[in-house]
Amino acid sequence: MGRPGRMVGPMSLVWTLGVPVAAVAFMAGALNLGAVIARVTGSPVAMALFLPVSAVLGIGAWMLVLAAAWRIRRNYLRRVGHATAAVVVESDLQRKHNRGPFNFDLWRVRVEAQFSHPETGGEARVQKQYFYLQFQEAKAHALAEQLSAGASVPVVVHKNSALFDVSKRPVWVDIW
Repeated sequence: MGRPGRMVGPMSLVWTLGVPVAAVAFMAGALNLGAVIARVTGSPVAMALFLPVSAVLGIGAWMLVLAAAWRIRRNYLRRVGHATAAVVVESDLQRKHNRGPFNFDLWRVRVEAQFSHPETGGEARVQKQYFYLQFQEAKAHALAEQLSAGASVPVVVHKNSALFDVSKRPVWVDIW
Protein backbone atom coordinates (compact mmCIF):
# COMPACT_ATOMS: atom_id res chain seq x y z
CA MET A 1 0.00 0.00 0.00
CA GLY A 2 1.52 3.32 -1.09
CA ARG A 3 1.30 6.71 0.44
CA PRO A 4 -1.99 8.51 -0.37
CA GLY A 5 -1.69 11.18 -3.06
CA ARG A 6 -2.51 14.79 -2.30
CA MET A 7 -5.34 16.34 -4.27
CA VAL A 8 -3.52 19.29 -5.83
CA GLY A 9 -4.17 20.11 -9.44
CA PRO A 10 -2.59 22.69 -11.76
CA MET A 11 -5.53 25.05 -11.24
CA SER A 12 -4.57 25.37 -7.57
CA LEU A 13 -1.35 27.11 -8.61
CA VAL A 14 -3.19 29.33 -11.10
CA TRP A 15 -5.75 30.21 -8.41
CA THR A 16 -3.09 30.92 -5.76
CA LEU A 17 -1.14 33.20 -8.11
CA GLY A 18 -4.17 34.80 -9.76
CA VAL A 19 -6.15 35.81 -6.69
CA PRO A 20 -3.60 38.30 -5.30
CA VAL A 21 -3.23 39.92 -8.74
CA ALA A 22 -7.01 40.09 -9.11
CA ALA A 23 -7.35 41.50 -5.57
CA VAL A 24 -4.94 44.33 -6.35
CA ALA A 25 -6.76 45.10 -9.62
CA PHE A 26 -10.14 44.97 -7.87
CA MET A 27 -9.00 47.33 -5.10
CA ALA A 28 -7.48 49.71 -7.65
CA GLY A 29 -10.83 49.76 -9.45
CA ALA A 30 -12.70 50.38 -6.19
CA LEU A 31 -10.40 53.28 -5.30
CA ASN A 32 -10.69 54.69 -8.81
CA LEU A 33 -14.50 54.49 -8.65
CA GLY A 34 -14.44 56.24 -5.26
CA ALA A 35 -12.24 59.03 -6.67
CA VAL A 36 -14.56 59.49 -9.65
CA ILE A 37 -17.62 59.69 -7.39
CA ALA A 38 -15.84 62.21 -5.13
CA ARG A 39 -14.86 64.35 -8.14
CA VAL A 40 -18.38 64.27 -9.60
CA THR A 41 -20.00 65.29 -6.33
CA GLY A 42 -17.43 68.02 -5.76
CA SER A 43 -17.94 67.79 -2.02
CA PRO A 44 -14.84 68.39 0.14
CA VAL A 45 -16.15 65.78 2.59
CA ALA A 46 -16.38 63.21 -0.24
CA MET A 47 -12.83 64.10 -1.34
CA ALA A 48 -11.55 63.59 2.21
CA LEU A 49 -13.38 60.31 2.80
CA PHE A 50 -13.17 58.59 -0.59
CA LEU A 51 -9.95 56.72 0.25
CA PRO A 52 -11.03 55.04 3.53
CA VAL A 53 -14.61 54.46 2.38
CA SER A 54 -13.50 53.01 -0.98
CA ALA A 55 -10.97 50.76 0.74
CA VAL A 56 -13.47 49.38 3.27
CA LEU A 57 -16.18 48.87 0.65
CA GLY A 58 -13.65 47.35 -1.77
CA ILE A 59 -12.45 44.82 0.83
CA GLY A 60 -16.04 43.88 1.65
CA ALA A 61 -16.92 43.51 -2.03
CA TRP A 62 -13.80 41.38 -2.62
CA MET A 63 -14.92 39.00 0.14
CA LEU A 64 -18.26 38.70 -1.67
CA VAL A 65 -16.43 37.95 -4.94
CA LEU A 66 -14.42 35.17 -3.24
CA ALA A 67 -17.61 33.76 -1.70
CA ALA A 68 -19.29 33.77 -5.13
CA ALA A 69 -16.26 32.04 -6.68
CA TRP A 70 -16.45 29.35 -4.00
CA ARG A 71 -20.19 28.83 -4.57
CA ILE A 72 -19.68 28.56 -8.32
CA ARG A 73 -16.80 26.11 -7.83
CA ARG A 74 -18.80 24.07 -5.32
CA ASN A 75 -21.87 23.90 -7.59
CA TYR A 76 -19.67 22.92 -10.54
CA LEU A 77 -18.02 20.11 -8.59
CA ARG A 78 -21.38 18.89 -7.31
CA ARG A 79 -22.63 18.76 -10.90
CA VAL A 80 -19.64 17.03 -12.56
CA GLY A 81 -17.86 15.41 -9.62
CA HIS A 82 -18.39 12.25 -7.63
CA ALA A 83 -19.68 12.38 -4.07
CA THR A 84 -17.82 10.09 -1.71
CA ALA A 85 -17.19 9.72 1.99
CA ALA A 86 -13.84 10.54 3.52
CA VAL A 87 -12.41 9.83 6.94
CA VAL A 88 -10.81 12.72 8.80
CA VAL A 89 -7.25 11.67 9.64
CA GLU A 90 -6.11 14.94 11.16
CA SER A 91 -8.05 17.84 12.66
CA ASP A 92 -6.66 20.87 14.42
CA LEU A 93 -8.29 23.85 16.14
CA GLN A 94 -5.90 26.69 16.93
CA ARG A 95 -6.28 30.24 18.18
CA LYS A 96 -4.10 32.76 16.37
CA HIS A 97 -3.65 35.85 18.52
CA ASN A 98 -3.91 39.30 16.88
CA ARG A 99 -3.93 37.93 13.32
CA GLY A 100 -7.37 39.09 12.19
CA PRO A 101 -8.55 42.49 11.01
CA PHE A 102 -8.10 45.22 13.63
CA ASN A 103 -5.93 42.80 15.68
CA PHE A 104 -8.78 40.46 16.52
CA ASP A 105 -7.93 36.86 17.25
CA LEU A 106 -8.63 34.22 14.62
CA TRP A 107 -9.66 30.62 15.13
CA ARG A 108 -8.18 28.27 12.54
CA VAL A 109 -9.69 24.87 11.85
CA ARG A 110 -7.38 22.71 9.71
CA VAL A 111 -8.74 19.41 8.46
CA GLU A 112 -7.13 16.63 6.46
CA ALA A 113 -9.18 13.69 5.21
CA GLN A 114 -8.37 10.49 3.36
CA PHE A 115 -10.62 8.70 0.88
CA SER A 116 -10.61 6.29 -2.01
CA HIS A 117 -10.58 8.24 -5.29
CA PRO A 118 -13.77 7.31 -7.20
CA GLU A 119 -12.12 7.49 -10.64
CA THR A 120 -8.71 5.92 -10.01
CA GLY A 121 -9.44 3.78 -6.95
CA GLY A 122 -6.24 4.96 -5.24
CA GLU A 123 -6.03 6.49 -1.80
CA ALA A 124 -6.09 10.29 -1.82
CA ARG A 125 -5.96 13.09 0.76
CA VAL A 126 -7.44 16.55 0.83
CA GLN A 127 -6.62 19.32 3.30
CA LYS A 128 -8.52 22.56 3.91
CA GLN A 129 -8.35 25.41 6.42
CA TYR A 130 -11.19 27.50 7.77
CA PHE A 131 -10.85 30.81 9.66
CA TYR A 132 -13.28 32.33 12.14
CA LEU A 133 -13.06 35.70 13.91
CA GLN A 134 -12.81 35.62 17.70
CA PHE A 135 -16.53 36.47 17.95
CA GLN A 136 -17.33 33.21 16.11
CA GLU A 137 -15.52 30.94 18.55
CA ALA A 138 -18.59 28.74 19.02
CA LYS A 139 -18.83 28.15 15.26
CA ALA A 140 -15.14 27.24 15.09
CA HIS A 141 -15.54 24.74 17.91
CA ALA A 142 -18.66 23.29 16.25
CA LEU A 143 -16.86 22.78 12.91
CA ALA A 144 -13.83 21.29 14.67
CA GLU A 145 -16.14 18.89 16.52
CA GLN A 146 -18.01 17.99 13.31
CA LEU A 147 -14.72 17.35 11.50
CA SER A 148 -12.81 15.71 14.35
CA ALA A 149 -10.30 12.91 13.71
CA GLY A 150 -12.02 9.69 12.78
CA ALA A 151 -15.25 11.38 11.66
CA SER A 152 -16.80 10.74 8.28
CA VAL A 153 -17.18 13.78 6.03
CA PRO A 154 -18.75 14.09 2.56
CA VAL A 155 -16.28 14.98 -0.18
CA VAL A 156 -16.93 15.90 -3.82
CA VAL A 157 -14.13 14.78 -6.15
CA HIS A 158 -13.43 15.65 -9.78
CA LYS A 159 -10.16 14.63 -11.43
CA ASN A 160 -7.40 15.99 -9.20
CA SER A 161 -9.44 18.34 -7.02
CA ALA A 162 -11.73 17.78 -4.07
CA LEU A 163 -13.68 19.77 -1.54
CA PHE A 164 -15.42 19.04 1.71
CA ASP A 165 -19.14 19.29 1.14
CA VAL A 166 -19.74 21.52 4.15
CA SER A 167 -21.40 24.92 4.08
CA LYS A 168 -18.40 26.86 5.41
CA ARG A 169 -16.09 28.44 2.81
CA PRO A 170 -12.41 27.61 3.34
CA VAL A 171 -9.67 30.25 3.27
CA TRP A 172 -9.09 31.77 -0.16
CA VAL A 173 -6.06 29.57 -0.94
CA ASP A 174 -8.11 26.40 -0.36
CA ILE A 175 -11.14 27.34 -2.47
CA TRP A 176 -9.77 25.56 -5.52
